[in-house]
Amino acid sequence: MRIYSDCYQLISECFRDLDEMGILVKPKSFQNKNIEGNEDFETKEIRNYVYTLLSLNKSEYLFIFDPKSKEWADKEFEERISHTYINPGTAWTLRYDLWGQFLNEAGLFDYTYNGRIQPDGNLALIIKELKRNPDTRQAWLPIFHEKDTRYMGGIRRIPCSLGYHFMVRDGVLHMDYIQRSADAVTHFGNDVYLAWQLMDYVAIMTGYSTGYLTHIIFSFHAYKKDWKILSNGISKL
Repeated sequence: MRIYSDCYQLISECFRDLDEMGILVKPKSFQNKNIEGNEDFETKEIRNYVYTLLSLNKSEYLFIFDPKSKEWADKEFEERISHTYINPGTAWTLRYDLWGQFLNEAGLFDYTYNGRIQPDGNLALIIKELKRNPDTRQAWLPIFHEKDTRYMGGIRRIPCSLGYHFMVRDGVLHMDYIQRSADAVTHFGNDVYLAWQLMDYVAIMTGYSTGYLTHIIFSFHAYKKDWKILSNGISKL
């Protein structure tokens, strides 16, 4: 496992690893769309990529491919922890070209992180337990639900995030973030930023100091349509 002191180290090393060591795979679905035979979605992939990030310093490097996406990420986090159920919300309009295509016929998303995090439900219970029992190992916040398995193969969108695990040790709150899939160019920087924001939020709500983020990704990848963007991004670092 690699340990990175700041976001510059994280982005420069992760992207270089993927560019140089990614193995070619050809997925048949992307989100809720069939892409079988579409060369744009041939994929460079590293399996079981794991690292620990020690701080959010130099966070601007998380948005190297799209600096404007930070505005979306900040609004998205507000909606994720809203105590009012939100679908579709307004954050998505800040990246309309990306998210608009995933609205269903009812004008809603197949799922939202607000609905999965459940600020008044699961998240509230986790915060309560962390305050009551700092030594707990049970503070798991599930994002991927059992029913999502029914929608594999592009039938509906299912979460790329499996969940978040919180652990307090010596008065410091650490978080483990597990993803089945992370798109390096389009989503990875935002995923890291949003995960850190969640850890920071729970630390504030429980009164502990913010610790380290450990990120476990089963498929860290970049699509062929983005390989040039990936290479150009590396050259800027």
